[in-house]
Amino acid sequence: MTIKSQIDEILNLVQKPARYINSELNSHPADMSADFSVCLCFPDVYEVGASNLGLEILYHLINEKKYARCERAFAPDADMEKLLRERNIPMFSLESNSGLKSFDIVGFTVQSELVAANIVNMLDLSGIRVFSKERDEASPLVLGGGPALTNPEPFADFFDLFVLGEGEQALPGIIKTCKENKNLSRSEKLKKLSEIEGVYVPSLYDVSYNADGTVKSVVPAFEGVKPAVNKPVLDLKDAYFPEKKIVPFVETVHNRLNVEVARGCPGQCRFCQASKYYRPWRERPLEKLLDLVKKGISATGYEEVAFSSLSSSDYKQLDKLLIETNSLYSSSNLNISLPSLRCNEHSLKVARYINRSKRPTLTFAPEAGSDRLRNVIGKYLSEKQIVRTLLSANAMGWTVIKLYFMIGLPTETQEDIASINTLVRLVRKEAKGLSFNITVSPFVPKAQTAFQWESMAESGKIKEKIDYLNKILPAAVKAHNYRASVLEAFIARGDRRVSPAIYKAWQKGARFDQWADKFGNDIWDAAIAESGLSLDFYVYRKREKDEVLPWEHLNFGVSKDDLYSDYIKGLSEKASDFNEIFDKSQSLLPEDYVEPKNEVLPPVMRLRLRFSRKGRLRFVSHLEQIEVFRRAARRSGLPVAYTAGFSPQVKSSYGPPVSVGQESMSEYMELYFTQKVDIENVKDKISAVLPEGFKLISAKRVPLKFPAIDILSNVAEYNIEDSGISQSDIDAFLSAETITVEKIKKGKVTYIDAKPVIKSFTSENGVVKLFLRFGSGKTVKPEMILKKLLENQENYGRIYRIERANLYIETKTGEMYEPQSA
Repeated sequence: MTIKSQIDEILNLVQKPARYINSELNSHPADMSADFSVCLCFPDVYEVGASNLGLEILYHLINEKKYARCERAFAPDADMEKLLRERNIPMFSLESNSGLKSFDIVGFTVQSELVAANIVNMLDLSGIRVFSKERDEASPLVLGGGPALTNPEPFADFFDLFVLGEGEQALPGIIKTCKENKNLSRSEKLKKLSEIEGVYVPSLYDVSYNADGTVKSVVPAFEGVKPAVNKPVLDLKDAYFPEKKIVPFVETVHNRLNVEVARGCPGQCRFCQASKYYRPWRERPLEKLLDLVKKGISATGYEEVAFSSLSSSDYKQLDKLLIETNSLYSSSNLNISLPSLRCNEHSLKVARYINRSKRPTLTFAPEAGSDRLRNVIGKYLSEKQIVRTLLSANAMGWTVIKLYFMIGLPTETQEDIASINTLVRLVRKEAKGLSFNITVSPFVPKAQTAFQWESMAESGKIKEKIDYLNKILPAAVKAHNYRASVLEAFIARGDRRVSPAIYKAWQKGARFDQWADKFGNDIWDAAIAESGLSLDFYVYRKREKDEVLPWEHLNFGVSKDDLYSDYIKGLSEKASDFNEIFDKSQSLLPEDYVEPKNEVLPPVMRLRLRFSRKGRLRFVSHLEQIEVFRRAARRSGLPVAYTAGFSPQVKSSYGPPVSVGQESMSEYMELYFTQKVDIENVKDKISAVLPEGFKLISAKRVPLKFPAIDILSNVAEYNIEDSGISQSDIDAFLSAETITVEKIKKGKVTYIDAKPVIKSFTSENGVVKLFLRFGSGKTVKPEMILKKLLENQENYGRIYRIERANLYIETKTGEMYEPQSA
């Protein structure tokens, strides 16, 4: 049995099976004839990983340029992991369901230190040796990259090589080198790869330690190995960017078109790891961005575009980008978002383009409560600037502001903590009706930053500060899990001796530590202790200027001396007056510019479309399917109508839901149009933009005021093949006076008599046909009938392939007719 067929057997047994099915719009079919293969892995669930822009850039780049066959894999959730282990199914790729062990390169993007246990888990599930030194010549090369790897040393035991910086520059060269040196041994191949700029092979370096446990030296283990690895810098002006973003079936954390306007950050805050990883600040050309928006919206049907970077408001031509985008899509209800804004008036001029009705919350990150402490961390914002910005935002119509602060910062005093309360209350006093959502996170010192020498505040003190803010702030306070932050610091500033602790934590059950509800604090405490390590040494200890840091042989573009000078400068900063960063006399927008308003055109025509769904798309839920149809309507270019109100959507209605795991020949969408349209043209255009697995069967015009399909239909026909159920079995079943079935909704169990809803139940030539009535409070799923008929266990009914063949409208006289004939 193939891995794919094994996976098909278990998809009905997991939550959100659409995470594991592929077939997303704009994904690449696996080219099994390719002479080299790469699997890009994200060590978190699909909903998080599918939104990662870096992974998607590399995926499209490798496939479109035909460097190799490139597929994806995401961390299985607990229910899927359990089934994979029980049935000995290896961790698999999304596109071809190939085992990860069969690929030439298995690459992980590491966005957070807290995914460490998930990386180990995915390797183990794949049958790939967890420790690199134990892998044989047939094993894939395991590669790591991402902003959490400014210090890759704690992960060194698990990876064969790392990429420092941007993968789109290094990965093509890595693939090329591997292809050209297929006959070399694993160790010789790694030496060849280490010659590529930005590639770090940890096995080529020896680490020694002093008696006090600090690092003594990190030196090349072999002649000819470079003593330090430098991060290369990509020229973003001509850099590749995908024109067709993958459109997932499931709702992801960033369910929108993501267009990267720039990389790096001009701010260079002393605590910020990402700004050091992605430095220097580089911008994409305006013309390129406008072209990407046009092609991206056309290819995806997304309702929102995000112009992303670490500091979007610093993009020099942002005003032109926003004006042009609004002008192009003013009639299509496209929403614009800017995920990262500075807390200043410049950002507010930009924020007027954000659809306030759909995104009613503005987000800013002052990071600290007092001017002095903001200067210490390099966030040069005065209280005056912050207050004026927040009051102006309120005057422009925003009623909810989200603010991010850090606690436990270097030189922080109780007065600095109290200043957060002072700042919030000052704004609230002047802005009536303005409310705040405040997120507080502990400061975590990170490698390659000016604060890498600092210690982290002890967890007890962090908890005291969080409790204090919860008590005094006149706002909702959300605090990051401080125990998880301690683990983050332990890994972020660790050395190679941390790898065994990660492995022990995984053995004890650590998974998804980045999620507060899954973080295993006791597990990690035990793993660290059993590894002979201590938090006092790795987390709560300041580093001396001359101490050899575990990551000192890796150069991200700023020297150790320069970082230390900036560190000392930061510690001596005081509250001071400084010039406004942006001149108030300079207007971002033209004086005569009027913010575009979306006009809602009334519908003049309505069509009822009937679809089928086959294959793995049977695992798409009803709500997910609605999004598929809405986006198909947007991509079609047809004059579809939109709803009015705060969040305009494609004006449409849908048939009753089919159960996840069931195929269907009767999925309905009723679509409204602002102009009269030719039905055959609609069929052609909708068919052209449907994902593989959906098919448009028919289209029929219905009156605008006619009842919706989900109100009209009240009988469903189901086919169950190869069930082994005979007519005599059915007759005996139906002869009972009552047929009591169990329904579970939101954990509550109820029992109902299903006999009145069974209109017809027959078996002929191996096919069971079941007609079920449904309506308010009377809906019974076919699998519930099968379970009762066969007296099987809870999931047994789901092993049958059930197809909803049709929907009907049953009259009071018992007559039935199809919706498309109504």
